[in-house]
Amino acid sequence: MSASKKTEVWKELLETLSTHIKAPIICGPAVFGKLPFFQELRNRLHEQPYTNVPGIRYVSVDIEGTPVHAGPFKTNEPHALDEELSDARVKLPEWQPQYEELITLSIKQAHHAGTKLAIASESLARAKLLLEFSQSVSHARTLEQALTLAAQFIVSKFKLSNALLTANGKTARYYDLVPCALLAEQKIIAQLKESNSPIIVQNSHTDIFFSSIKDIKNAPPCMLGLPINRAREHIGHAVLYAEHIPHIENITEVLFELALELERLNEYEKAQENATTDSLTGLHNRYELAAKANAMLQRLSSSNQPISIIMIDADNFKKYNDTHGHVEGDNILKLIAHIVKQSTPENAFACRYGGEEFTIVLPGAEQNAAKDFAEKLRTDVEQSCQLTISIGICTCMNSTASLQTLLKEADAQLYRAKHLGKNRTAGSVMIDKNLGVINI
Repeated sequence: MSASKKTEVWKELLETLSTHIKAPIICGPAVFGKLPFFQELRNRLHEQPYTNVPGIRYVSVDIEGTPVHAGPFKTNEPHALDEELSDARVKLPEWQPQYEELITLSIKQAHHAGTKLAIASESLARAKLLLEFSQSVSHARTLEQALTLAAQFIVSKFKLSNALLTANGKTARYYDLVPCALLAEQKIIAQLKESNSPIIVQNSHTDIFFSSIKDIKNAPPCMLGLPINRAREHIGHAVLYAEHIPHIENITEVLFELALELERLNEYEKAQENATTDSLTGLHNRYELAAKANAMLQRLSSSNQPISIIMIDADNFKKYNDTHGHVEGDNILKLIAHIVKQSTPENAFACRYGGEEFTIVLPGAEQNAAKDFAEKLRTDVEQSCQLTISIGICTCMNSTASLQTLLKEADAQLYRAKHLGKNRTAGSVMIDKNLGVINI
């Protein structure tokens, strides 16, 4: 049955037509208007009760393979009906010549209007579903958050028992599975990756695909594997669990919207990374330095812990750049940045300060520890690079000095290291922001 025949406009138009022609409209089991006794008799006596016979007329219209009948009507022509049908025929409405065109046109218009309404209703329902989904994941700021919120939405909205969502290397699960279900899930995922087509398991307990899995009867009965695609590229998959197979079309609509949301988040994360990362070296930039270092200073000063700021400059970089060209100069900076990144502890922070200068913030590091770190870094660069580096260090023993003060003093120590002959380390220490600076 077409979607139009399930709409209220279809029903209302056929009821109105039936009232106008004083005869019923029959569409399969549905009857609009009152079925006359004559037709009830024909329905019992004839295999094709809506066929024209002398004295009786129907109008039949094919709607997407389903015949819609209007009638019966009585005509003035002689008939050969039996006595019972003949008596019942008397009460039928008179056939009018204009009925043929009127009924045919009215039924086709009702179908057209019903179809349009059905399409509009489906579009509205789909729009509401996608709006509800978008609202549920709108506050996600990472791919992991979006997948977690999407899994919660899909399970709740479609009355599932569990869900696994994987995309762009990230995964979210509604809740944990028993071991046998995990094994079944692995089989579904392997097939999904190979075929990139939906996989429907009506009953996992009896499906031969899972016959080798022990205790499979403890797994959810229905399983559904769906690919997540974006621009024809397979970016992930969903494995869903339920007591009964849900409406797949609506779920695929949600997964398509999820793929769009993940793409937006991916672009957002890239933009965030570009805003805080130096494009040449991959280190943080100086704008990120302020936020990170100030947070460290606030935390460390509250417990009187030390902090060390290290300033690094590539020796003779301008001369090397002028002699070998900017491409080779960039390669030198990338190599130094790589060594800096590899040397920096996880709790510390390294950035490209600008040009050929780099900065490292070492939280909790006293002056001796900072100098040992700097000397090892200087030696590593000397052994691996065509250029050497000079390093300036400033340590505040209780982290009460401002970032600007520490950077200024570390830069002064860097200048001192350059003045002393380059390829060396110079440092100073501050006991407190209110006390003087001591060169080491």
